[in-house]
Amino acid sequence: MSKEVCTCTPLRRLTRTMTLLYDHHLQPNELTITQYSLISRIGRLGPIANILLAADMGMDRSTLSRALKPLMAAGWVETVDLPEEALLDKRSFALQLTAAGRIKLEEARPNWRRAQDEIDRQLGPKLSREIMDVIEDAYARLQDL
Repeated sequence: MSKEVCTCTPLRRLTRTMTLLYDHHLQPNELTITQYSLISRIGRLGPIANILLAADMGMDRSTLSRALKPLMAAGWVETVDLPEEALLDKRSFALQLTAAGRIKLEEARPNWRRAQDEIDRQLGPKLSREIMDVIEDAYARLQDL
């Protein structure tokens, strides 16, 4: 590839387009795709240490903290203490969904599904799978940076 080609620009253009589509479908639930992804992961993995969630989401701790603020203010996510042996550092704590958070996730899931189905329909199943495979492979390779 030419040294003039920037891999990031077309990738960001694609992610912005996909983000808009997900956000459009999740708008009736008053969620963005980032917020939906967080409550979905916390619901599936919680209680989960904030540090582990940040790593799982590919975020640094401060970005995760900013993203969690509106979810916590809405009463969908709460912090809980980690057992002493599970503490990763002095600033670690666990996150879990509240009952209201579980309800919000269940209400939003059909709209997330509609967004996912629209992307799969427009890309086709083969390209959709290939993109996922390439993304996962590239992400794994770049983890050492």
